[in-house]
Amino acid sequence: MALDSGGGVRGGREVSNFGGNVRFCPGRLAVPRSEAEVCRLVLEHRADGVRVAGSRHAWSPLIRTSGLLLDLRHLDAVRLYEEGGRVLVSVGGGCRISRLLAYLNDRGLTLPSVGLITEQTVAGAISTATHGSGRHSLSHYVQRVRLVHFDGGGSEVVVRWIDSGEELRAVRCSLGAMGVITEVVFAVVPQYRVQEQLVPAGTLPEVLRMELETPLQQFFLVPHLWRFYVQRRAETAEPGGRLTDQLYRLYWFLMMDIGLHLVVLLMAVFLRSRGLVRLFFSTLMPWTVVTSWRPIDRSDRQLVMEHELFRHVEEELFVRRSDLPSAMALVEDLLRVADDRTWRLSEASCEQLRRVGLLGDVSEIEGCWSHHYPICVRRVRVDDALISMSSGGSEDWYSISLINYQRESAEFWRFAGFVGAALMRIYGARPHWGKWFPEGELRLEHYPELGRFCELVRHCDPAGVFRRGFVGQLPGMSE
Repeated sequence: MALDSGGGVRGGREVSNFGGNVRFCPGRLAVPRSEAEVCRLVLEHRADGVRVAGSRHAWSPLIRTSGLLLDLRHLDAVRLYEEGGRVLVSVGGGCRISRLLAYLNDRGLTLPSVGLITEQTVAGAISTATHGSGRHSLSHYVQRVRLVHFDGGGSEVVVRWIDSGEELRAVRCSLGAMGVITEVVFAVVPQYRVQEQLVPAGTLPEVLRMELETPLQQFFLVPHLWRFYVQRRAETAEPGGRLTDQLYRLYWFLMMDIGLHLVVLLMAVFLRSRGLVRLFFSTLMPWTVVTSWRPIDRSDRQLVMEHELFRHVEEELFVRRSDLPSAMALVEDLLRVADDRTWRLSEASCEQLRRVGLLGDVSEIEGCWSHHYPICVRRVRVDDALISMSSGGSEDWYSISLINYQRESAEFWRFAGFVGAALMRIYGARPHWGKWFPEGELRLEHYPELGRFCELVRHCDPAGVFRRGFVGQLPGMSE
């Protein structure tokens, strides 16, 4: 792809996200090599609108634009420094998380929180509050952000550091609406090791009790088996490095990262056999799980998966801990009725759906969809940010993820739309900003500080250069 003199590609070329569900042609795609070039491009295209693309490992339409789309891949410098007795890392917004983790590991350090994947750029990851399990999202650990935005008159470009107050809480997860993030400073921690064990569990209370001993765990509801599997995880002082630890990494990569996904693709995508999907998860999959292994490895290896190897689409919704038992019971009920139209919803599910006006619509998903991937659930601590998915309140939040490899399936979108509407209406569930969700269900009450966030966005972008498309349609953004 040839670049023009401004470091960009002329318009007309299609851009798509990882899942392939968002496709568009920006007016221009530019790949600046410096912050000064970012400023020039933003000023030149202020009438067209400006959005920034990270690695595009996302499913929401955040980056869609008919104006200028910036790719910050060249803004990827990394440097360590000390300040006030703390070790900090300053990193360019276009640097990939994987590169940053490798740089830190070479120096015996790592980030305080690591997400499930590491392919995102730093700016993209914090702009959508990328998270792992058992800790805050990555956004929470941002100490300062260097931002390119406009002055109060909307005509001149301003470049400054944001390092305190409500502005910092806003820019920690800003959806690209406040301006272009060219540099981010994180607190870092010494590299640590994590011990893991994959075990079955029959009930959700049993799963949650395990958190006392393994606070970094994540767990899965296996469809058609209707049992939980828990990846029990906790920090350990043991060194690891044993042969069995290395064998486990190989086992996990071949059996789970590759093997499970190839089986899913064969059954659900190529053969489209609902019967095989049911047979595999209800009978065969448990035989592939080794529950006696307790491997130890570095945090940046143990806490991540290779989800980027196979393209998929994903919906992820966050509920409070106090709502998790009821929400998971409802999700299981909806998965069952979508798989089997003769399944009878529980009285509790019927009452909840009736209360929000959805009970009459259940017939639209009855028998329409057999889910073919475990439902992943992760705990995220409360963030000090305005609109990250786990911001505000005193309760931990739990993300519930529906992952689908039949990316063109209208039945999945119908089912996911119903589940999203139900969780958002009943529990005030918050959608992950980087994942697909039914946009018409988003309300100001889902994010109590969304109104204040919109005020700060308008202060940085009075002319609406960055808040176009999806971001411009958020509740309160146009007021």
